[in-house]
Amino acid sequence: MNTSSDATAATAPADVLTTPAPPISIDEAAETALRHFGVTGTVRGLTSERDRNFHIAAPDGQGYVLKFTNPAEPQLVTSFQTGAMLHVAARDATLPVPRVVPTLEGEAQTTVQVEGCGMVLRLLTYLEGTPLHAAPASPGQMRALGTTLARLDLALADFDHPGSQRDLLWDITRVPNIAERLHYVEDASRRRMVEHFVARFTDEVAPRLPTLRHQVIHNDLNPHNAVVDPVGHEAVTGIIDFGDALKAPLANDLATALAYHVTSGETPFGSIVAMTRAYNAVLPLTLEEVELLPDLVAGRLALTIGITAWRAAEYPENSAYILRNAERAFAGLDRLTGAEAATATRLIHLACQEE
Repeated sequence: MNTSSDATAATAPADVLTTPAPPISIDEAAETALRHFGVTGTVRGLTSERDRNFHIAAPDGQGYVLKFTNPAEPQLVTSFQTGAMLHVAARDATLPVPRVVPTLEGEAQTTVQVEGCGMVLRLLTYLEGTPLHAAPASPGQMRALGTTLARLDLALADFDHPGSQRDLLWDITRVPNIAERLHYVEDASRRRMVEHFVARFTDEVAPRLPTLRHQVIHNDLNPHNAVVDPVGHEAVTGIIDFGDALKAPLANDLATALAYHVTSGETPFGSIVAMTRAYNAVLPLTLEEVELLPDLVAGRLALTIGITAWRAAEYPENSAYILRNAERAFAGLDRLTGAEAATATRLIHLACQEE
């Protein structure tokens, strides 16, 4: 592995979802961490959809994540993500988001060459706790997620960066584009359900989105990107992975988070009601945002179905990881577009009414 002192990486024309990152061994990661950050410890690999990430357990007990960014990701986008984390730390130091650890030269990121590919290198603090997907859901947990996400959106409200203008497939605004990938959904009845919703979203929802509030959002608060207290499982101890952050409708951030909890809760739609109410108490939604929220949640589920079906077909060796949220997405979309749709809409409206 060759290293470079440049603070930028060459922009590649390929897409990060279709460009595999070069392999990096544990020993290479350990040597890189020591050379650029002066950090040593026990190193293990972490699963990632597109990057090469490693966990480092330092002797003093501090944990770190060493990130080798996919070479297809434009440097401007990587710098935007780094800037967003730095901005959040400056705006709300108590928010549980990763902190950027500077290089030995005092830079927020540097570049390494791996098999001839420029990869931006960063070191972030590791946030301890239980991954949300491994913790039992509860109303208190949902409230904590809503409150923390609202605080994060408030911290990002005045952040601006040219890299935030992204054409990202995981952006709910892009739901109409997923129609061309729905043929990868093998079950015919499920495919028709998604196709029907995407057509309605394209005609009725998409034209209204430009009028909503726009700002930089995290855009990926899924159960693998949130960490909770290991004892009570309610306090949020981490929101990680800014890899899908972008400037988009503010309501998309809440909708993305809600999409993973449509089918959970002690009562029908109980989890999404609790999270929505807590979010709205900190960062009130406008009437139009409330009206569109159920369709935005369903839009995220449609994206999950279409994107994961496509990627699982393209990368069958990684299909288990890619499809980890697929069944939940089908069940959630069915509830939001079928016989229970009116109930979901009514409960979300009630959750956003002033106390």
